[in-house]
Parts: sequence; C-alpha cells; structure tokens
Amino acid sequence: MKRYERIVAIFLSLAGIWIMFYAWDTLKLGSIHVPDAGFFPFLSGAGLVILGLVWLTILLLGQVPEAAVEKGRWHRPILALLLMVAYAWAMETVGYITSTLIFMVAWQKVIERERWIKTFVIAVLGTAAMYALFGTFLKVPIPQELFFR
Repeated sequence: MKRYERIVAIFLSLAGIWIMFYAWDTLKLGSIHVPDAGFFPFLSGAGLVILGLVWLTILLLGQVPEAAVEKGRWHRPILALLLMVAYAWAMETVGYITSTLIFMVAWQKVIERERWIKTFVIAVLGTAAMYALFGTFLKVPIPQELFFR
C-alpha cells in the first residue's frame, strides 16, 4: 500500500465533506420534492465521502483487487474520458441526435469493441430511447440539430 493513495483517499473524503457543507450552508438544499440549488451538489459530496472511505478501507485492509493494479490498463479509461468530453462539446455544435449517435457508435467500437451490426443497433435504439426520454417525456430542452436550425 502506498502512502500517497491513503492521502488521496482522505483528501477525497474531506473534499466531499466540504462540498456537502457548502451545498447545505450556502446553496440551500430544499426538499426531496422541491430541490434547491444545493441538493445535487450535496448528494455528489456524499458520494465522494462514501467512495473515499471505501477506498481507504480497502487500502487499510490490504485487499486491493488484482485488476486495479495491472500495468498498462489505462488506455481505455482515458479514451472513454476523451469520448465524453468530445460528446459534450459536439452536442451544442451539431445537435443532440447526431452527437449522441456518433458518441454511441464510437463508444461501442473503441471502448467495447463490438461488431458493426450490434454497434448500429445499440446506437440507433439508444439514441431513440434517450431522445424519447429527455425530449418527449421529461420535456428537457435539447440542442437542435445542425441541419434543422
């Protein structure tokens, strides 16, 4: 167990506590039925505290999973992060449907390494389902398509 990992786990927990306090004190939580500006940050901070404490517990007990310590396994998470950043940027630029479809195809081919038929089925059905959920049922304002502006 490395010392810096324990320090980072403690820092993560303390950062979560600070976020929770800030959300509660400054942003105001509201209620579960009428959430205010601090509700989601408070939940996110609580998640950070929980993750930090679980990580610290795993480190102190010495039960680090073998898959977590393998060398050279960082290329897929980095590619996943880059894909998500590109997706967020592309949504405002080219629109929701196009960017979601491209993102899902890229995710299936680059990260999951699926066959083309399965990739297109997942991408088309996933994009349609997400559009129906957010655009139709939840009435969330969705960025318009580049071609329909």
